Amino acid sequence: MATMDTAAVLPNPVFEGSEKRLEVDFAPCADGRSPGNGLRAMSRDQLDELMTLAHCCIVSSRSNASFDAYVLSESSLFVYPTKWILKTCGTTRLLNSVPRLLELAGAIGMFPARVKFSRATFLFPEQQHFPHTSFDDEVEFLNGQFATVIGSPGKAYVLGDPCEGLQWHKYIAGRVPAGSCPTFNMEVCMTELGDAAARQFFRTEDFVSAAATTRDTGILALKPGADIDDYVFEPCGYSMNGIEGTGLITIHVTPEQGFSYASVEVSGTAADIGDATALLRAAAGIFHPGKVSMALSVDMADCAQAFGALEQLPAGYTCPHASVKRLECGGSVTYYNMLSIEAAEAKAPARPDSPRSILHHVASFLSTAPSGSVMQAYLSELSDNASADTSEGEAEAESSSQLQA
Repeated sequence: MATMDTAAVLPNPVFEGSEKRLEVDFAPCADGRSPGNGLRAMSRDQLDELMTLAHCCIVSSRSNASFDAYVLSESSLFVYPTKWILKTCGTTRLLNSVPRLLELAGAIGMFPARVKFSRATFLFPEQQHFPHTSFDDEVEFLNGQFATVIGSPGKAYVLGDPCEGLQWHKYIAGRVPAGSCPTFNMEVCMTELGDAAARQFFRTEDFVSAAATTRDTGILALKPGADIDDYVFEPCGYSMNGIEGTGLITIHVTPEQGFSYASVEVSGTAADIGDATALLRAAAGIFHPGKVSMALSVDMADCAQAFGALEQLPAGYTCPHASVKRLECGGSVTYYNMLSIEAAEAKAPARPDSPRSILHHVASFLSTAPSGSVMQAYLSELSDNASADTSEGEAEAESSSQLQA
């Protein structure tokens, strides 16, 4: 069943930390039969049905004037009048819910206009079920569901260096509707969490409450004005949604040693995101990860360069790889692989004659400088040197360098 007894404590299975994320922007049909609250008109039974198809269930919820937020047994769901965001971890089958989602939305006069799917590299890809068995399978499935109704197949992108950390997989179809406000998204994926940090997300004899965990870990301070809905699983694991205006923050933690993982996402307008550099620094300070991957995306070209520019790395981290892609349908994705300096020093240095040693011209684009001007110059350089004739038609640039706070 897709619902649970709210008095029960859900077990936290050994599962894949990396989340799959689907975001669909809908538009009302021209005949005016769409309800004023759009997708929010779907019933709880219908939401439960969709979560069952995705192999997860609703744990709790929060709502405000703009949207509804649901903590799931595996991550989160957010429902706006014209936007659907489903994010699931483990071996969930997120895309299995898409056909029924389109049916239910169509029944109330809502039709997809733009689709985004993203995920980091799976830690245990062999455990995934079709169509999450490969990114190629996911892209083929998404095109099968959306290409006809949107009018064209989507574009697929893979960012990041697999030798330096998780890669970022992104699919996007459709353009931003005219007159829309730009949407900003910051997604931080962390692995190899510090032992002391990870222990805070276990239900030990000292456990007090989910609210106490949120406060004592420092998570509450990330978005102090948000309405928080949090949950600590048995025997360990943590999920949190925070809502404020049109913006959201969602955090999920798998603390087990050997495959520890934490994600922090903030999404909304530029005001909802706030200072991305400060948020990254605070997240690293909470979880003390050995490796950090971060994607900064915006769906309008005019905002792309400024949003991708970090002013400074978290203290104690180096950035061996950064990449940026300007998307054919508008906007951009900037992706960083970061490594704790302690972990970086344990790695063998590159040979003097290696390709890495040649990429010296942007080796210090991030520093302790007080402004992001150096980073903005770096992004300009990437954009200026972008290839205009790639097979996917997008402007693309990538660079690898050794960066240190």
